[in-house]
Amino acid sequence: MTAPQNPITRAIWDGALPIKFSLDAGEADAAGANTIIEPYFIEAPRCSYFPLLTSQIRKYFTDLSLQFIGDDAEIWYDVDGTPLKWHYPIGLLFDLHTGYRPDSNSPPPLPWPVTVHFKNFPADKLIRAQAIDATQDFFMSMIKEADFLRNGSTKKVMNLSKNDQFIEDSLLSRKMLQYLNQAILTYQCTGDYDRFWSINYRLVMNDGQEPISPLSEDGKVLSLGAVLHRVLPDLFPSPTTNDSSTDAAPVIHGVISSLTVPIVEASQNLCYPDNFLHIVVLLGK
Repeated sequence: MTAPQNPITRAIWDGALPIKFSLDAGEADAAGANTIIEPYFIEAPRCSYFPLLTSQIRKYFTDLSLQFIGDDAEIWYDVDGTPLKWHYPIGLLFDLHTGYRPDSNSPPPLPWPVTVHFKNFPADKLIRAQAIDATQDFFMSMIKEADFLRNGSTKKVMNLSKNDQFIEDSLLSRKMLQYLNQAILTYQCTGDYDRFWSINYRLVMNDGQEPISPLSEDGKVLSLGAVLHRVLPDLFPSPTTNDSSTDAAPVIHGVISSLTVPIVEASQNLCYPDNFLHIVVLLGK
């Protein structure tokens, strides 16, 4: 099967963020730093994950003759004191923790400052295992969950787990076509909305989400605004216009999405590699 050269998918896959990784000052002293430790700069794919960058980040700091105890699974990251959930895509974490709105008059906070920790893992706030194997296993479970929500079964991805080594390579090198070919999850907007069992979406600010059909009771296709109006009526009292009192805005891949976009088309074209349509709702400008 040949993956389609969807320009929207290509733009999403090519998205990247410049990040500045700084070692925690207290840990730098404990690791034997005699001078100021320069941060590590990298342009990371928005669709990738922090554990896939950990080995090169660790190498950078150990090459500075710093001594660290423990393996990569103990390394974690924070922004302004808030631990970053490693199982969220990097771009999603940026949208969530910076709260940056493209419609504001201020420039984006780039490079994104992220603090690296080699000890004191916050097990009460983060999932402990974040080695490469654990990342792949978690990634596969997300794909299967999304596929079940969308199709009512996981048949399309059952063969994927037999050969999932490509995930790390694809997310690091942006080999989109390799990923799409093997994932068998390339959907084009065909208008055949009836085949969608429910929408594979996630509101990052809302942990408990019920499945939502892409069609209304009278058979009409729901818009993104209609879904948000149903799930967050206080923030989106209208399915077509934003409430001026909250000025809530749905951000997907760093872009404020129109409320009139059909939810199926958003699901088909704007998902992250884990096959979920992650939506960050930001308040105010």
